[in-house]
Amino acid sequence: MKDCASPYTIFGVDFADNPEQKELIRLIREDPSRRPLVYCDGDAGTGKTFTALAACLSLIRAHGDKKRRYKNLYYLREPVEVGHHLGYLKGTEDDKFAPYLGPLLDNYNHLMAFARAAGIIPPRLRRYEKNKDDNAPQAGSIVYSHLPSDIIPIPPEYIRGRSFEDCLLIVDEAQNMSLAELQTAVTRIGENSKMIILGSGNQIDIEKGTAEENDFLLSYAILKPTKLVGYVHLVTPMRSSFVAAFDERFVEYRKLHPKRNGK
Repeated sequence: MKDCASPYTIFGVDFADNPEQKELIRLIREDPSRRPLVYCDGDAGTGKTFTALAACLSLIRAHGDKKRRYKNLYYLREPVEVGHHLGYLKGTEDDKFAPYLGPLLDNYNHLMAFARAAGIIPPRLRRYEKNKDDNAPQAGSIVYSHLPSDIIPIPPEYIRGRSFEDCLLIVDEAQNMSLAELQTAVTRIGENSKMIILGSGNQIDIEKGTAEENDFLLSYAILKPTKLVGYVHLVTPMRSSFVAAFDERFVEYRKLHPKRNGK
């Protein structure tokens, strides 16, 4: 671990050695009036959600001599499963959406583990650390009870008509969203807000779309001429050294056998 004074060391994690992650952090930090929208593409395990979450949390939490730049963080993810569908889920809206928030909670816990190890979470920030005894949705919504209060999950289906101001928004697994859904999402950005759209053309779980042609990348191509949109492609695996090799083999196979895409 390098000097925590580095501008690219966030919550004890040093991103300075990864140029693509540094660029994602730089784009997230950029003035929202100049760049209100950021696209991040990358294969499995390249740290899209982890890096974006770290950068966003550092901007919504005051610590040391740093002030909050945004009020909170909204997390949007299309509720799409891999392979066969689970079918009808009982319970409240929170109960139904909670299973899709596991990756968010994993990344948050991983990030906070680095922060604790580095000893950089002051006691006054521990109010963000909920536990199972706090007042929070219970029953099937255990994930919600373990998320900090400044991260607000919301299904994309419920954002029509809303306007998000003074906040950050992460749209995760955007490769599973339609062009109409992405249009709805980006037109919710209000004053002093920034949206970060994360996706991977190699991890599409819906019938429509391929790595080369999907609505996630098409939406970026449509918006690029506005010059208000940033883009970065992550390439270095973070999950493990062999994930990239495994993923590449499946990608090559699917290109040679398009009828065996498993959709």
